[in-house]
Amino acid sequence: MTLAAAITFVERTSGGAVDKASRGLFRHALECLGNPQAKIPTFHVAGTNGKGAVSMMLTNGILASGHTVGTYMSPFVYDVRERWLINGKPVSVNDFVLATDRVMRVVLDIEQGKPSVSTFEIKTLVAFVLFDILDVDYVVLEVGIGGLLDATNVIPAPVTAIITSIGFDHVDLLGPTIEDIAFQKAGIIKPDTGLVVCGDGNPSVRTVVQKCASDSKVPVVFPSPVTGKSLALPGDHQRMNAAVAIAALEHNFGSLSENITDAVVATTLPGRFEIKVVNGRTVIFDGAHNQAAAKGLASAISERCGPEKVVLIVAHSGNHDSSGFGKELLAVTQHVIVTCTPFRPQEPAAAAAFYESMDKSVAIVPDPDDAIRHALELDNKAIAIVICGSFYLASSFKKLEQDN
Repeated sequence: MTLAAAITFVERTSGGAVDKASRGLFRHALECLGNPQAKIPTFHVAGTNGKGAVSMMLTNGILASGHTVGTYMSPFVYDVRERWLINGKPVSVNDFVLATDRVMRVVLDIEQGKPSVSTFEIKTLVAFVLFDILDVDYVVLEVGIGGLLDATNVIPAPVTAIITSIGFDHVDLLGPTIEDIAFQKAGIIKPDTGLVVCGDGNPSVRTVVQKCASDSKVPVVFPSPVTGKSLALPGDHQRMNAAVAIAALEHNFGSLSENITDAVVATTLPGRFEIKVVNGRTVIFDGAHNQAAAKGLASAISERCGPEKVVLIVAHSGNHDSSGFGKELLAVTQHVIVTCTPFRPQEPAAAAAFYESMDKSVAIVPDPDDAIRHALELDNKAIAIVICGSFYLASSFKKLEQDN
């Protein structure tokens, strides 16, 4: 199998992250592969926002403690192999191809010519097989959507179940209320789970998580944000993410040495407040795409830029709430450029109308590459340009490195 063939297989379109209809075949595939999901102690991470940051903080903390670790992330930002990290680095081409080839042979055999194992299930199978082949000490497993019905939830009881902040996203799948969504996220809690760590401060969310943990007779902790340390990822929300990771690590490894906590707070990851300097202008990319994430992004912008306001380049895909997202960023925004994502783009006029109604100067530039060029050519005193609203804008941000 070639790398191109492996990527084609894992990216094939045959279902989404929550696909109950195919779950029987998925479990059968796991059995044929030797149930690799049951072999390695796992940190299971669910939540609406912060899953990626917490997963990477855990990864770095586990590495600093002297253990090997496999990490399953979503989405990738620049390279599909970012979904599967080995000791914090994207899986090698050879290992990726080897694991994918094993999965493909089993999946094609059980499907008998009728593709029905979902795209996310295939990626999850590759993760379990890969981590088994490489015999890592621990796995950090990020949920795709929800938790209760997610493909990652086929694992036995995790050493720690982690629930980050919860907000309104994927309500068509998870339910219309915050309690409904919290219940789905808390579905990763099972009897014999070592500990539940929850980083959401909403009393309604905490009540649901506490009940699910109590029903399974699992202890739960609600940590306070980290203070007194400088974090590589800015924003108040990242201080809670760091606290969640540290609480999970302490439960499994005891009192943490300074090098472990330093590894946690030094964490960075692609697409989360990523910064480039282009022709003397600071350009920031952040994959924030819902209202809660926008609130965190506004905090990060304030921490980085102080009272100065930024030029915002924004685009949304699917049915994301552009007005709710934009409302959180008004206080830090001087000028808005509304563009389009390359996949499932929203019509930009609605978002533009919202920002205009809030007395912001607005331009519509449908092509994201052109939108960035337009922002760089603006004659204003904005301290930075911030690209946000969708991870699908990452490719345009990446091109800055090439164009510059």
